[in-house]
Amino acid sequence: IGTNMLTALNEMGEKDILIVDNIGPTEKWKNLVDKKCREYVHKGQLWSWLENHQEVEVSFVIHLGACTNTMETDFDYLYTNNVVYSQKIWQFCTEREIPLIYASSAATYGDGSMGFSDDEKIIKDLKPINQYGYSKHLFDLWVLRQRESPHKWYGLKYFNVYGPWEAHKRNMASTAYQKILEAMDNSTIKLFKSYNEEYGHGEQRRDFIFVKDVVDLMIFIIRNDVKSGIYNCGTGTNMSFNSLAKYIFKFLRKPKKIEYYDMPCELRSSYQYSTRSDMSKVLSTGYDYTPIELEEGLEYYIDFIISSDTR
Repeated sequence: IGTNMLTALNEMGEKDILIVDNIGPTEKWKNLVDKKCREYVHKGQLWSWLENHQEVEVSFVIHLGACTNTMETDFDYLYTNNVVYSQKIWQFCTEREIPLIYASSAATYGDGSMGFSDDEKIIKDLKPINQYGYSKHLFDLWVLRQRESPHKWYGLKYFNVYGPWEAHKRNMASTAYQKILEAMDNSTIKLFKSYNEEYGHGEQRRDFIFVKDVVDLMIFIIRNDVKSGIYNCGTGTNMSFNSLAKYIFKFLRKPKKIEYYDMPCELRSSYQYSTRSDMSKVLSTGYDYTPIELEEGLEYYIDFIISSDTR
């Protein structure tokens, strides 16, 4: 999401952008090669950089950084990165009256039994089912308790985002990306078996949102006087993994071959069988939204992967 947002900002003529990340030995540096920015700062050096550059006027903060590994079991690590660091960002934006967008997650909705409404009155009752989702939930709850806040602030609950420039995430890249590579390399896509009698194998459903739609919503928020709050960022629809696989084979021009395999035992009690965002709150802002359908998004994405060899 960060790379696509940076690209969009560059296309809008914005180049005075401070990039904050933790690239380390990963391939993330490749995402910045042709992008325009003021400077790259390691996440651990951000606070000293800001202290030494107090003359710099910050017009907006887009905070997407987090540990996004849904299998991470070190809760203290998740808390430090997803809660404490975000609290410091919030406090900085509050003190300087800087608008803020931060990344929440659809993982905060847990098994979906309470629905997927971003009504802030019910957020306190949500019950995430993995440690990653809980860490994101804790920050949402902390935000809603604050008496002092940035001039404008927006927590976006991202659903299943897919699209260009995610190869560096490896096992945590979108399901769409991983299944495209499976089909390209092995001519077979493997999907989890279902352990819920309401869903057949591969009929588990997700609200897949193309990354361009995510970026477009953030740009709308930046450009317009949108009421502060927590908002869903999805399509309002969902599709099965079987449909995802069908489209992938279609655009790779390969026969459909799907294998269903056992879900790891540690996932069976914390697995979302269906997600579908309620986008009514976003639409109430006046946002004119026609999301890119999964079929169209996958066609573009597969062409991107093949043409750019980003694997």
